[in-house]
Amino acid sequence: MLTKLLAKALIKPTRKPIMKNPSDYGMEYQDIDFKSKDGTTLKAWYIPGKSDRLIIMTHPMPFNRYGFHTKGQGLIRISNVEVELLKTVKQLHAAGYGVFTFDFRNHGESDKADGGVCGVGYHEWQDVVGAMNHVKSSQKLKNDTIGFVSHCMGANATLIAMGKEPGLFKDVRAVVAIQPISMNVFVPHYLRDKMPLFKNKTPQINEKIKEIAGFGLEDMSPAEYIKDIKAPVLYVQVKNDAWTDPSDVQGFYDNTNSRKEIFWIEGDLERFDGYNYFGENPTKMLEFLNTCM
Repeated sequence: MLTKLLAKALIKPTRKPIMKNPSDYGMEYQDIDFKSKDGTTLKAWYIPGKSDRLIIMTHPMPFNRYGFHTKGQGLIRISNVEVELLKTVKQLHAAGYGVFTFDFRNHGESDKADGGVCGVGYHEWQDVVGAMNHVKSSQKLKNDTIGFVSHCMGANATLIAMGKEPGLFKDVRAVVAIQPISMNVFVPHYLRDKMPLFKNKTPQINEKIKEIAGFGLEDMSPAEYIKDIKAPVLYVQVKNDAWTDPSDVQGFYDNTNSRKEIFWIEGDLERFDGYNYFGENPTKMLEFLNTCM
């Protein structure tokens, strides 16, 4: 019973409230509705910039386009770190970029899909395709130079989408991939750190996930698509993140055939601190994007 509850907690996220919008950070914005590749309705913000450079930003599970609110976390309390992704949007906006940021399916204000199951990229790549199609069909945005700043599940989904539909993404100039993850690496490390009594239960949890979702932890990774990425990629990872092994991101980097960099966030920090990092320390992100875009 407990392994089934843990399996559900890992793939059926509790929706988090959107605590602020871009106007709370002094940015004008537009509310946007658009369709994923499979027709799921998704909610987005478009924050106009001062140039024709556009960043599509994607969020982790179980975040939304605002970030992560620490209250109401459900069965498992994930983190005590409040994450405001809109601070990163603010840094991009201040540097002249426009930003298009959206809620993935089963998150924030976007529609439910796939029975509420989150695939950490397995389903969500279709939402990235939908965002790209929306941008390319927009009279206002279709001629913009495009880059991505993508976090965890969002990074997985972005890299998978680019591998699956290379023609659609052929003009993308840069990807900042912040803490992409292989779930078969993440789960045992997460359990060891947060729930040590269950540290050896990954195989049982994986079987429950397969029963619920029809796919397993080994399927929830961008690894097989990395070799096909054409755009320059900056991989970013908290070096002392207890919820993964550095070899996971290092492997993504090693197997990337395009221009690539890897940036380790040093210090006594946890994974969620990595999602706040560029909101406070944007230099590396902006240097990479400015060089590529």
